[in-house]
Amino acid sequence: MKKHLLFIVITMLLLPLALRANLPPLPECYDTYDEIVTRLFELEDLYPTHAKVHLIGHSQQDEVPIYAMQLTTNVTGDWEKPALLFVGQVHAEEVLGVQITMSNIEELLANRQQAPYGAWLYQLDTWWVPTLNPEGHKVVTDNLDTSYRKNKRDNNNNGIFDYSPQVGYDIDGVDINRNFDFNFVHGDTLMQGGGNEPYDYYRGPYAMSESEVQAIKRLSDEKKFTYSICWHSSRTGNFAEKVYYSFNWKDVRPSPDHNFARGIAQGVANQIQKEGIGTYEYYPNASRQGAFHDWMYMQYGTIQLLIECGTRNLQPNETIMLDTVDRCSNGVWWMLERAMPFSSTSPSNSLLTGRITDSETGAAIEAEVIVQERHAPWFHPRTSDPETGLYYRPINSGSFSLLFRQKGYWDLELPNVIVNNSSWTTRNVALDPKEAAILYGSVNSPNGPISAEIRIGDVFEDVLNIEGDYIYHGFEGEYPITIFAEGYYPYREMITLEPGANMYHFYLSAIDTVFSEDWEDGISGWEIEGPWVLQNELAADGHAITDSWGGRGHYAQNCDVWIKTEDKISLPADSSLLLYFDSHLYTEWEFDPVTVEVSSDGDEWEEIWRKSGRHDWWQKEYIELGDFAGEELYFRFRLQDDSIDDKMTDPGWTIDNIMIITGDAVSNEDEINQSPALAVLYPNFPNPFNPETKITYSLGQAQNVSLDIYNVRGQLVHRYAPGMQGVGDHYFVWNGKDQNGKEVSSGVYFYRLKTDTYTKSRKMMLMK
Repeated sequence: MKKHLLFIVITMLLLPLALRANLPPLPECYDTYDEIVTRLFELEDLYPTHAKVHLIGHSQQDEVPIYAMQLTTNVTGDWEKPALLFVGQVHAEEVLGVQITMSNIEELLANRQQAPYGAWLYQLDTWWVPTLNPEGHKVVTDNLDTSYRKNKRDNNNNGIFDYSPQVGYDIDGVDINRNFDFNFVHGDTLMQGGGNEPYDYYRGPYAMSESEVQAIKRLSDEKKFTYSICWHSSRTGNFAEKVYYSFNWKDVRPSPDHNFARGIAQGVANQIQKEGIGTYEYYPNASRQGAFHDWMYMQYGTIQLLIECGTRNLQPNETIMLDTVDRCSNGVWWMLERAMPFSSTSPSNSLLTGRITDSETGAAIEAEVIVQERHAPWFHPRTSDPETGLYYRPINSGSFSLLFRQKGYWDLELPNVIVNNSSWTTRNVALDPKEAAILYGSVNSPNGPISAEIRIGDVFEDVLNIEGDYIYHGFEGEYPITIFAEGYYPYREMITLEPGANMYHFYLSAIDTVFSEDWEDGISGWEIEGPWVLQNELAADGHAITDSWGGRGHYAQNCDVWIKTEDKISLPADSSLLLYFDSHLYTEWEFDPVTVEVSSDGDEWEEIWRKSGRHDWWQKEYIELGDFAGEELYFRFRLQDDSIDDKMTDPGWTIDNIMIITGDAVSNEDEINQSPALAVLYPNFPNPFNPETKITYSLGQAQNVSLDIYNVRGQLVHRYAPGMQGVGDHYFVWNGKDQNGKEVSSGVYFYRLKTDTYTKSRKMMLMK
């Protein structure tokens, strides 16, 4: 009896797999890649004023060309119109979207002289990508595997395309819709098992690794799309006939534009009839997984909808396919009408637009446009077009405060801007340019010039790595400046740059160390709560401590983890007391903070520093401790999570090189000379290097330049002689080859900058 039951259980488990392993071939009604490409170019020839085919990239493994069709009037001219993007497919088996996109292209062109098609083409710049995954699409249309989902990246590097007709067991390939750089860390890693589709959702080796994703990014960087649709289909049927928008993660983290995006999704969904009864449903995206539509919103402010078209019958017969295409096209037409300047059939045409120019020259400016009431710290800057200065911001009607900013210009704020409901709202702005300013001088210790890193600015930060002398080319205004040199007290102040030349010499004293921890001798001296460990995979140098080893794991839901000094630290009675440390941070913005706290008794803690969000690169954090001079205190570094789901956690916090110091750093800001430094040669980077290195220099006035590279014997190896160069920063990349293009051997080389007024030599090392 037990054997009989076991047989039944095994049969029930294996039967679905057996069925999946014998999937039917793709119906012949679906376009192949070659048919798609042929038809696109035929249409371009037939409608040269309205259609243009663009090569936007190639597929990851087989380098299959990826094409986009641009449809608009005067397609070869200037396109001062909002751009919309329609992507037929990212997942190979989901072929219905390809057919929808090709049908939409055909219908628009065939009816280009009729309403409303002609108006759409006149007012809008529309882009159509039938497949963003052509190599995966070919796997399906060639009937190699009609359940194939991904591209064909050779994950195990064996030179063979490893796929399986069994759903979810394709070893090769990357899920393009998990590869985007927004919540990429939440996607599946390679060969991550689980569920019935263990390998189908592999996110890729790193964010934006796939050439298909890079292709759509290049196009989107240029066009800055306002609205978009990306077609999908649900193999399980669980998500079928639904429209998803960005976003409300786990129903508790809505996007700033959640309500507006919901209205767009509702409008599209209401136009698409289901295969059965009713219209498509609409929902916010609830998961964080490196998805295309969330990334488009974060990166550009694009309202992109993910539409799961059709039922679980992903590849229906021709009759159902054509019916699905017709029904889904109604959603596309609604979106085009919604994007128009005005419409008698759309419930709203609200959109904020305008042109940003230089107030003195009238030239177009690529500036950031911030809607204060709809802004988030994790937004990539939403900017105007660099050639036209035009910006388009899809937004609901209402009153908003706008901020326009760009490096080299004074910020401009516009309060109480009323956005219309029935038509576009135009706000043209002219930004006042700042005058050019040069900051120059040197960074010194009591023993002479020193190597240092200079950081100037906040929103638009510039970084200089210098040895003693420096020249910085910036603009008038007040800026934070930080100068850090290993073993010396940092300079951290606000600096005012006047138009023209500003000379500042900085003097940093050697530090007096009160406390230090570099984690090279273990974790003795620390009390630990939580899974903190030492590792050397992710560290500023040597070892570092992390609550998420090597960045591989995520902190636990609702955790409260910390490290605390076991003993109190006696702080001297010195007002220059400063705590700094290297930080690598990735937590959920605002909700999951990391803090530094102090306590005199270990029970009552005072927070002295707080941060959250994605700052996943090494940076120094500074905390002034002058208010605690003369006290004895415990120090605690703490991470807290506030979430209802473990999918809301992130990689966490890694800490290195904790220092408490005293010292002095001053500048002779009263010593100002209106004649700028003539030139500075900076250290090359990287050094040592292989195969190339960047040699940077700065000119305080226009002059003739030559840069010579010598070997240790004093023989000239390479000469870079650009001649006359203007004021500013310049660089030359040396590729380790002599003047004849022949590779040189490993060893020490010297490079010398010579100008009309300046000569300086430095040393570098080529290591092969």
